[in-house]
Amino acid sequence: MKRIFLIMTCLVTLLLSACGRKDDYDEIYRQAVMEDEGDGTLFSLIYLDDDDIPELVVYNGYREHYSVYTVRDGQLFCMVDSMTTVEMVYFERSGIIASFARWNGGGDEGGYGWCYYQTNKGSTLTEDAVPVLDYSYNAVYDEEGIYTGGGITAYYYMGQETDQASYEEKMNALGITEGGGKICLENAFGKEEL
Repeated sequence: MKRIFLIMTCLVTLLLSACGRKDDYDEIYRQAVMEDEGDGTLFSLIYLDDDDIPELVVYNGYREHYSVYTVRDGQLFCMVDSMTTVEMVYFERSGIIASFARWNGGGDEGGYGWCYYQTNKGSTLTEDAVPVLDYSYNAVYDEEGIYTGGGITAYYYMGQETDQASYEEKMNALGITEGGGKICLENAFGKEEL
């Protein structure tokens, strides 16, 4: 009987502490949103890491950059700080985010690429971070400046060039699948809507 009482007491304590954690992150995120003064800022909640506390994505439309926050030890913690990108996606509960870039008009006749980053519980990702994986495509033009109909794709692991097969193997190991990423702003709201 004493053992059942102890087990029930532990379960109730865990449930109450979990409820308190939810309220804590709700209030911390609410305060962060209310303090944001940027026009055109969008907010969304995602599950980037593997815990039950969602992460807060903040997109500053004026500066065109993304930041991602979580709550650690009752405090707001910046996981990704002001990363400029055309689009940011995440792979749910994996800690992997990806940024898309394009140049020279983008598409098959220009250039584009994806950079995949692994978030870390102890540090903040910035523009200077080396992606775990990235690739870039650049269209090829002849001497007269006419598009040849093809391009060159380069693959990188931790900043070092690698071959396509090794790149794809590392993608699979990290759980990065084509079409598996979710858009960070898929369910975004403005400050007033939130």
